[in-house]
Amino acid sequence: MVQSTLRKPVVKNMRKALYAQFTFGIMVYYGVTLVGYWAYGSDVPDYLPKALSGPKWAKILINSAVFLTNVISQHMFFQPVHEALDTRFLKAEEGVYSRENLKRRFLLRALLFAGTTVVAAALPFMGYFISLLGSFTLVTLTFIFPSMIFIKVKGKSARIGQKAWHWTIIFIFSLVAMATTIASFILIIHNVRSYHFFADQ
Repeated sequence: MVQSTLRKPVVKNMRKALYAQFTFGIMVYYGVTLVGYWAYGSDVPDYLPKALSGPKWAKILINSAVFLTNVISQHMFFQPVHEALDTRFLKAEEGVYSRENLKRRFLLRALLFAGTTVVAAALPFMGYFISLLGSFTLVTLTFIFPSMIFIKVKGKSARIGQKAWHWTIIFIFSLVAMATTIASFILIIHNVRSYHFFADQ
């Protein structure tokens, strides 16, 4: 579907878009990590804006942007849950945008958002669970899985350089996934020992 929106030649333009996306993605994700570690060392807090200094309005702006990003991303990632709830609780005989269905949809989303917020607040190290999930899903799906598909589909006809490139990606990012998963487990275990509800960490 994405390819059909590109101008011809489709494959060449799609490849350019993917190269740009992966390059920019790696620069942003790992760039922030490396620069943050370089600037603050191992004492960098989980929530990076805590370590930033500057005028109050800048901190308010940064925290507002983070909050807005979280609301939008939660809505995107929860879309399958929203769909399931809508299917279960909305009135099928009425229109999607009927008054009753809009009320129900708003209530369902508000309850879901409030529930996830309470869980995140109750578990002060919730970020480590997110890190754990991201460590073995985001890295594998973003970097390892596409290379595995390439090897599976074009493994026999691919050039040696292409095979070496994709196997290198699989190897390096498998190590990254293992390291980040182990680190997340260690942080979770460390925090469980001193855990209590709604702790201010």
